[in-house]
Amino acid sequence: MVQVLLVEDDDLIAKIITHYLKQAKDYEVTRAKDAGEALFLARNPFDIILLDVLLPDADGLTLCERLCQWHSCPILFISCVDDSDTIVKALEAGGDDYLTKPFDNKVLLARIQANLRRATKAAKTPAENKLHARDFTLDPSVRRIEKAGFACPLASIEYQLLSFLMQNPRQFFTADELYRKVWGSDSYGDVRTVLVHIHNLRKKIEQNPKDPLYLLNLPGRGYYFDPEGSGKIR
Repeated sequence: MVQVLLVEDDDLIAKIITHYLKQAKDYEVTRAKDAGEALFLARNPFDIILLDVLLPDADGLTLCERLCQWHSCPILFISCVDDSDTIVKALEAGGDDYLTKPFDNKVLLARIQANLRRATKAAKTPAENKLHARDFTLDPSVRRIEKAGFACPLASIEYQLLSFLMQNPRQFFTADELYRKVWGSDSYGDVRTVLVHIHNLRKKIEQNPKDPLYLLNLPGRGYYFDPEGSGKIR
């Protein structure tokens, strides 16, 4: 049984999501109406957390940071807030994915299943050999970047995204293709989750994220990883 923590203050939305997931079978939903209740319930293990941004007693982004200290399970934001700045902050706070209300419950279920598959695959995948680029190394055993004498930890989804790109160098992938390859599901046209994680990775691997040398993008073709850090697409 998949254990879901639903942090949602709207009773109707919580009721609809709970009913739908229970109808889908194999899902047990525990609902918290606010951050305080969520922190109390989070003492128990969960397989995935569905988290609203706007809560009556706290900011969902701050709550996400605290939950990440206790849980390594995927956190999927569900929110009516649709501006890019909030999405960026939510994913930087530790969120793995972001879905904007109103949404089709079939899309919600697909996103949940995709994140669960990704997390399960990551947990079962043994540590590989280190992956090398010109100026940094990705260490799978501790999921961090080693660069110029210091180590930079990566969130689970950041590690999986960078690992995929480094194992497939000098190939083009659109944001939608990256979502399918790394998250394991269709993006349903909303690729902002991918764009934000790409942005975060650039801040960690590039000397100048605004002028990247490793993680490049060619409009119309997609993202491209150059292990030589030449800043050029060959």
